[in-house]
Amino acid sequence: MLKPARVLRASGWSDTLRLPKSSFPPRPSTTERPILLKQCSDDLYNWQAQARPLDHTFVLHDGPPYANGGLHVGHALNKVLKDIFCRSRLLKGGRVQYVPGWDCHGLPIEIKALQSQDDYTTMKPTDIRAAARRLASKTVEAQKKNFKEWAIMGDWENAYQTMEKGFELRQLGVFREMVTKGRFWLLIHTFHLTQ
Repeated sequence: MLKPARVLRASGWSDTLRLPKSSFPPRPSTTERPILLKQCSDDLYNWQAQARPLDHTFVLHDGPPYANGGLHVGHALNKVLKDIFCRSRLLKGGRVQYVPGWDCHGLPIEIKALQSQDDYTTMKPTDIRAAARRLASKTVEAQKKNFKEWAIMGDWENAYQTMEKGFELRQLGVFREMVTKGRFWLLIHTFHLTQ
């Protein structure tokens, strides 16, 4: 006759495995989490900007996401891959300058802003732009907060937004330079396509 197998207690299973012993907790406590996030992102970014040589600087200007809503898996894939690449450059002894930004113009933002209005049919174009600007400003701050919670390392305080006057002036300067160098046909061609 078969004898019943010995029943192990829940804590007995771990005794049957040769697992490494560690004094580190499996997850940081809720009080330690913000401190650890700051150390592995903001503090690390600031340290490497001062301690690493300028001649080995890798610059990544982020292709900006739209500032028209919450984050999704596409944002996660985009930012995490860029962060891994930047951190690998740090591990090789280099310096990283990661400049994040947001695209605050365009139809996706205007549509989202109009959806939050009661009666958008009577709105003037200036009112639509103002509503889009308010939505973009609010969304940029929310997305920035979430990216920081993901421990994405970057120069978050100097991130660019396409709706900033300085950014717009620099873009107009690029167009002026194109015209002065005789590349104005591209501007004319673009203008005719939009008419």
